[in-house]
Amino acid sequence: MAVLDAQSITRGIVTRWRGLTGGSSVRDHDRPTLVALSGGADSSGLLIALSSIKPARIVAAHVRHDLRPAPERDQDAKAARELAHKLGVEFHLADISVPADQNQENAARELRYQTLSKIAADTGCKYVATGHHAEDQLETMLMALTRGSGLAGLSGIAESRRVDQGLTVIRPTLRCTRAELHTLCDSQDWVPAHDASNEDISLERAWFRAKIVPTLLKHTDAGFPDRLASLSALLNQSQEVVATRVRELTDSAAIGSGKATMPCETLAPEQPIVIGECIRNLAHKLVGTNGADSRGYKHLEPIIDCIRSSPEHAREFELRGLRIRVTRKAFELSVHSPERTDSTSATRRSTSEGSPEL
Repeated sequence: MAVLDAQSITRGIVTRWRGLTGGSSVRDHDRPTLVALSGGADSSGLLIALSSIKPARIVAAHVRHDLRPAPERDQDAKAARELAHKLGVEFHLADISVPADQNQENAARELRYQTLSKIAADTGCKYVATGHHAEDQLETMLMALTRGSGLAGLSGIAESRRVDQGLTVIRPTLRCTRAELHTLCDSQDWVPAHDASNEDISLERAWFRAKIVPTLLKHTDAGFPDRLASLSALLNQSQEVVATRVRELTDSAAIGSGKATMPCETLAPEQPIVIGECIRNLAHKLVGTNGADSRGYKHLEPIIDCIRSSPEHAREFELRGLRIRVTRKAFELSVHSPERTDSTSATRRSTSEGSPEL
């Protein structure tokens, strides 16, 4: 895949930044943006591009966490600070400590975004920009595909995501390649920080990055990042259509005392994906993310089929921590705590008048 020159790459990033921050009706100085600067090539390339916009207000922030050896994280922070200084950009440094009893990567990501949100609020920034690029998008979508994810997972990384009423996360480089962001670094004679963990192919993303993505990209043309972004947007829109319909349906459910009930005649005519999302939505209302791994489509499929078939006799299914009862008239989901659960998959029990069906 051919790599553009630095000027063309910068122009493309700036155009997307403007599109993600209000379009042509907003002046550049009214789009104050905080760049999440890791010190690596991706975020460095983003900062180099955005710092060229005058008189836009661009701020850089580096969040240092304790998951890497101190010398490495200090070197990254130093690199981030030096680049911001080189470009004449305001710089902020924050430290976070990741709890040992949580999923380390997920906890670090959540804390990082919380910290960036606070810095954005303190500095008057309306946007937080991250350096995710086309290969990140491809890796994310491929990983979701191999895991059997639904629309939300397959849609990958969104170009824009509202965090709260006053802040939006944007990804202006999502249509750039990694090589293009390196080109921007080279244009400033800048050597970005290097994270050795990105080469550890025992990690799922690093394996996709090293073994799968390069081979795929050899057979693509310059329009591939745009096509990938368009596919992601279509999947996101499809998911939103489903989510809107699910909200309409679940708002009519009767919820209370660890139980959620809906008329089967309300659910049965819907598409399977909508019924499955309704079940997941109601389960989340009752037990949150507890047992969420047991609510994949392959586990919900027999329940969905049962709802759509309007069963003659009542049928019961169990998911981790939940019991589902389906009759011709009603779908009922309730919380329970069995003494032992050997599987996350749904198991079915049919009954007639409350007795086992023979």
